[in-house]
Amino acid sequence: MSSKRNNLRTLVLGLTMIGSTAFVTAGNAAVSADLRAGIYPDGERGAIGAGLLTPIGNQYRWHFNPNAEMAFGDRDVVSFNGDVHYDLAYQQPTSVWLGAGPAVILRETARDERETGLGMNVIAGFGKTHGDVRPFGQLKGVMSDESGLALMGGVRF
Repeated sequence: MSSKRNNLRTLVLGLTMIGSTAFVTAGNAAVSADLRAGIYPDGERGAIGAGLLTPIGNQYRWHFNPNAEMAFGDRDVVSFNGDVHYDLAYQQPTSVWLGAGPAVILRETARDERETGLGMNVIAGFGKTHGDVRPFGQLKGVMSDESGLALMGGVRF
């Protein structure tokens, strides 16, 4: 039980760090926060998370999307992701993007210990580009010691 509590504390710390960067960049109206939920089908785990989305430069095609996710199951997984993506259709009502980014992954072991590893995310997604609340969906492939897929959806605001 203490391992699950530690994972939750780690996720809260990571989300707090991401959230604190929102205050630093609040002057930039293009910065958006997101909340997400989904599944890791290979491990039959549900997941929750949050992140920020900010354009890189002023072209609005490249975006930095740091985020944190926690997948719940028989062995919890927490990941901190530094994803970057490129919008293929950025001036349309709906955008499509492709991207990648590094991940720091904390996993519970079968002996209730925690191990830390590095991974790489490959992402493809789509989402609404305008409005106060913008839904999105994303498929993420995680390449690490225990590779897998994640199907996530959420809202940006």
